[in-house]
Amino acid sequence: MPEPGRIPVPLRLCRGCQHFVRIENEACDFCGGDLAALEAAHQLRSAEVQDMIARLQAALAVH
Repeated sequence: MPEPGRIPVPLRLCRGCQHFVRIENEACDFCGGDLAALEAAHQLRSAEVQDMIARLQAALAVH
């Protein structure tokens, strides 16, 4: 818990190992992954999953 009145360090999630790292880091302190590349891959996978969900919903609506 941060001290009262102290602003916590901004963090972001490493999509490679699921640890939180400082937002200004380019590489993860834990797994060494490139944070920007891992985030881009995660966004792509998320978009693909959303597309599959939409197609499944459309297929189920037809029947």
